[in-house]
Amino acid sequence: MAVDPRDTAANTIVRLCLLLATAITLGGGLQQLAQGGPADADNVHRFMAGAYIGWAPLFFWAAATIRRQGMLVYFLAVPIFLGGVGRLVSFSQYDIPSPAEFLLASALLDFLLAIVIVGAHSTALRARRAPAAA
Repeated sequence: MAVDPRDTAANTIVRLCLLLATAITLGGGLQQLAQGGPADADNVHRFMAGAYIGWAPLFFWAAATIRRQGMLVYFLAVPIFLGGVGRLVSFSQYDIPSPAEFLLASALLDFLLAIVIVGAHSTALRARRAPAAA
């Protein structure tokens, strides 16, 4: 991915966040695919692992082509945010397993990543629409 001097800081932030999402979904998906889950839920765990792995190329492609992206980036932030919601629901029903600090940081990362993606992409889109300074 060559650096374009016309890229704004906001585009760079979105690109980095999407690349982080790529790494998280690919790494987490591969780990879950290898580990599976309890016998009564293994098929769901492995199905979701495939879904996570499937998201990784989309996150990567959006990061690589960020200057051409519009609404898609907002839609990509939704599953990240909902992942954080899912973690909080799990924590409220089953308590926070050890290591609690790591799992709380993961939930916080889900929310922050989605919020930063939406905010930075909104800024980048506004900059694209602004008339060029004379």
